[in-house]
Parts: sequence; C-alpha cells; structure tokens
Amino acid sequence: MPDWPIHLIVPLLALLIVSRKENLKYVFLLLPLALLPDFDTFAVQHRALFHNIFIPLILALFGLLSRKYRAIFLIASVYIASHVLLDMFAGGVVLFYPIYNGMAFVDASLMMSQTNNLLWTFDYGFRPYAAGWKTAYGYISDSTGTGAMVFVLTACVCVAYRRWREV
Repeated sequence: MPDWPIHLIVPLLALLIVSRKENLKYVFLLLPLALLPDFDTFAVQHRALFHNIFIPLILALFGLLSRKYRAIFLIASVYIASHVLLDMFAGGVVLFYPIYNGMAFVDASLMMSQTNNLLWTFDYGFRPYAAGWKTAYGYISDSTGTGAMVFVLTACVCVAYRRWREV
C-alpha cells in the first residue's frame, strides 16, 4: 500500500494544477478524504469495502446534479478515486465490490537491462480476492510510483485542455 503522504500529495498536486482559484479552499479542506478508503482496514473487507469505483462515482454524480455544491462533490470524488487508482498500482483493489469479488490490479515497471536497454513491463487484469487482503496483510507490488505518474500526467493533460479551451 502506498504510504499516506503519497495518497495526500498526488491528488493535492493534481487538484492544485487543475482547480480554479475560488475552489482552492475546498481542495485543502477536503484533503483528509484522500485517506478515507483506508478506513476499511478496520473492517473485514480491506481493499474492497471503500476501495471500489462506486463511492467516487456517486460523489461525482452528486457533483454533476448539484450546482451549488458541484466543486465540493467533484473534489471529494477526485480524492477518493485517486486513492483507489494508486492502490490498483500497489497490489490491487476490489474495484466492483460488492458486485464482483475480483481484485483489479495494474503492475507496471520501467527497468534498465545489463545491456542498457529499457524494459517496460505492463500487466493488468483481475485476480482472486485472497484471504491475506481481507485482513490487510497482503502482497504489495512496487509499481506505486507509476500510478502516481499516471495520475499527475492525467492532471497535466486536463490543464492543457482547459487552457487550450479558454484561448
């Protein structure tokens, strides 16, 4: 599992890049929501109960339906979705819990071989939700940095699109 600073820093930087000036107070006030999914470690269903796609989708839907609280719901959705995305790069999450009980994972790495060739490995899919994860004692892969880079890159693309659209 990524350390808690990673869960805070990655979405915070992304939101600071893409947020409007009037929404910056919400970006900082809602920052603790980035850690909310890890509260399922106190339940029996770690990486499932709060690490699924439905919570961020519901928050985003409320944001789209509400004009007054749109920024608040969308920022909250980004914080929780970023946590889920980062944990997909660090062992996996039960993305469609309780509908489907398989762990969605992404494992990516960039290495240099002994002959100075860059080797890119990329694997993704679903694996069984093992008993080790249910009690928060599971295998953690080393691809968290790649997940963070993907999230920040996506934020940069959003900024470029927004600035292009304003011109």
